[in-house]
Amino acid sequence: MSGADGAKANRQAARLRAALREREARVQELERRLGALETSVALQFGRLVAGAARSPRRRGTRLPKELYRLWRKRNGPEQGPPPSGSDRLQLDRIDRPEDRLLAAAPYDGIVIAGIFAPATAAALREHAKVIPLYPHDATIVLDTADVDLVVVDAAAGEPGGPWAYLGVPGMYDRDRALHDVRQIAAARSLPLVLWGEAPPATLALLDWDAAASTPDRLHDLLEPSQRARPGGSGGPPPEMTLPR
Repeated sequence: MSGADGAKANRQAARLRAALREREARVQELERRLGALETSVALQFGRLVAGAARSPRRRGTRLPKELYRLWRKRNGPEQGPPPSGSDRLQLDRIDRPEDRLLAAAPYDGIVIAGIFAPATAAALREHAKVIPLYPHDATIVLDTADVDLVVVDAAAGEPGGPWAYLGVPGMYDRDRALHDVRQIAAARSLPLVLWGEAPPATLALLDWDAAASTPDRLHDLLEPSQRARPGGSGGPPPEMTLPR
């Protein structure tokens, strides 16, 4: 490599390093802004009320419990004030991909969060908005997303997917992530549904609100006559039979 080529390569590397530093700074600023936004009690209150107003039959009955849960967290630690002056980045100057983190995407139909195999997620997208949960962010996404129910796909543990070996004894990281998802669903009074025809025994033996294998079944679960959850039992309603 000639001296001119080497100098050109060094200049290009310097530009790339500068662009990377700028991009990292922008992502950090977005994370700070998003964290402050998500922990805002006013925002969470507005989101709950707006969701109940948009779908009163499905979400109205959950509103008192979720408002009580929000009230209990009102004295929790809050994010510090955002940076000011020269420390604040002007994020609105250029349209960049990471700015989409702050874009709202309201949806009027059924919203399903869950642990899916890729084929299941693709099939359900034809009938509802699907929010996939992944082991590294499942609790964060589920705790903040406006969803109608939580689905755990029996095929999610197949090799090659993000939840590979879910339901296989000894996979403690997957078991822990699933446990956290179930806890958040219960705290938010979200129906917890096991999806699939032949789930592994480690999943089938857990407590579920329902079992389903067709999209129509998920729609039926949100009907007023079938949204009532058993008081404190965490198990399936009497008329539902789970695979064993």
